[in-house]
Amino acid sequence: MSKNLLRTLGSLTVILASAFCAFAQDTPAPAKQPLDHVLGAITAVDASAHTVTVLEDKTAASYTIQLADTKSLLKVEPGAKDLTTAQRITADDLQIGDRVDVRGKKTDPNTLVARGLVLMSARDLQKAHQEQAAAWQKATAGTVSALDAAAGAITLNTRTPDGPKPVTIETSKITEFTRYSPDTPKTPAPSQLTLIQVGDQVRVIGDKSEDGATIKAQRVYSGAFRTLSATITSIGPDGKSLIVKDLATKKPVEISLNDDSAVRKLPPPMATMLARRFNPNYKPPDGAATPGGGGTPGGGASASGNGAAGGNGGGGNWQRGAGGPGGGGGGGMRSGDISQMLERVPKIPTSDLKPGDALVVSGVALRPDNSKLLATGVIAGVEPILQSAPQRQGTVGGDWGLGGELAAPQ
Repeated sequence: MSKNLLRTLGSLTVILASAFCAFAQDTPAPAKQPLDHVLGAITAVDASAHTVTVLEDKTAASYTIQLADTKSLLKVEPGAKDLTTAQRITADDLQIGDRVDVRGKKTDPNTLVARGLVLMSARDLQKAHQEQAAAWQKATAGTVSALDAAAGAITLNTRTPDGPKPVTIETSKITEFTRYSPDTPKTPAPSQLTLIQVGDQVRVIGDKSEDGATIKAQRVYSGAFRTLSATITSIGPDGKSLIVKDLATKKPVEISLNDDSAVRKLPPPMATMLARRFNPNYKPPDGAATPGGGGTPGGGASASGNGAAGGNGGGGNWQRGAGGPGGGGGGGMRSGDISQMLERVPKIPTSDLKPGDALVVSGVALRPDNSKLLATGVIAGVEPILQSAPQRQGTVGGDWGLGGELAAPQ
């Protein structure tokens, strides 16, 4: 089972538990005889004996669940918060991998006679996860440029092959908000519109207007992430911090690094290839490495550059590109393509960096004025990319997209 699915299943235990609360209220147990509770995944089914084996989440203990006299077996859909839409099922509907919340009485430490069972099927969970991943791939991503909380509107600055494009996000009472916090940048939590700020990165799932200028939001994911292009001023003696000069603001920014911070350095051929993707007219200095030994800007550079990256691999898992919503870069450059290529670049120690090196840094803003970031990704060797677009040096970092920041919800 994939790591993503395991995380998804784990997050649904709360939903199942809350759903069963409603069931328990409808069929309360006597006060002096509280029901025992097992929440976990089915590992075996014995139809002839009318039993299933459940591996409990909390203790990792295995329980035999006897179903012969169970009065209530219900199935809820992924995402359900109560039993309003629950469907009645039979024991024959239970399969290995399904998640169940069982209430009953234990006859011995590892046997429970079920009085009621709530099912969330593994098949439905997998389908929901796939649908969620597909929706994430098609989501619109951008940076918040304006907010109107009273009207429930967010204005995003998105990148397209034709340049920046504003998109108005219309929210409503049914819009679900999720936010990535600085404390847990990889784990989103329920949120609200008022927590979104100008400058935040946002990804929106919803219904687009025909011209793509407006989206009626179903889900809004946000985070106080920043991407900047900079040069190193100094490196901390422990290698856990950098002081850089933001090329957009000309101000110093403190970069903190932890065990999850990925520091990589682009090989010269890949840096040149990416520079040409951002600017097809870019010409490297005499003697500088060129992808594939030269070639015309665009086509030849792209092919050999992808090879240098270990393959571009179309699509990506959750990073999205410029060809569609929320993409970045000119000439068809997609942030998903960049992110996938960067994942194949080996990590380097901070000791390989030196003052004066150019960087693209993605991270979580730890201060309101963005003077300190907790880095999720640091890319060195980007001098050709900054040189290829001097008029955009302060914003070229944004063209790297959301690949290192807003992770797909698990």
